[in-house]
Amino acid sequence: MIGELFRSKNGKNDELNSSIQRLDAQYARISMEFEKLKNLERKIDKLESKLKEFRNMMESRPAVLPTNVRSSKTKAAVKIILQKHGEMTSNQLAKIIKLSRTRCNEYLKEMQSEGQLVSRLDSRKKLYRIRQ
Repeated sequence: MIGELFRSKNGKNDELNSSIQRLDAQYARISMEFEKLKNLERKIDKLESKLKEFRNMMESRPAVLPTNVRSSKTKAAVKIILQKHGEMTSNQLAKIIKLSRTRCNEYLKEMQSEGQLVSRLDSRKKLYRIRQ
């Protein structure tokens, strides 16, 4: 391509011809890299549109996700313990179940919002019991 413009007709100038060949090879590599960048840009655009679709889908979904097996087993354990002991704080329950107090609070609040538990305040402690 570039070489065809500058090649000598009788091929006597070898240095010029080798320089032209190197330039042609570099031009070909640059062209290939440019095409790769174009393809990469298309892929990025596709990913951005998929990400936007995913965000829209997540925003349209309800905030409550279905419970999994582990959480249902933990909730069952909380019920059994509360049936046996009556009222307990989240800290007491967390020690028995071997969960963090924060995670235990999450389960208790979830169960309370589902209507399975009721709570009452006793000075600064919140006691939970099974709804009857």
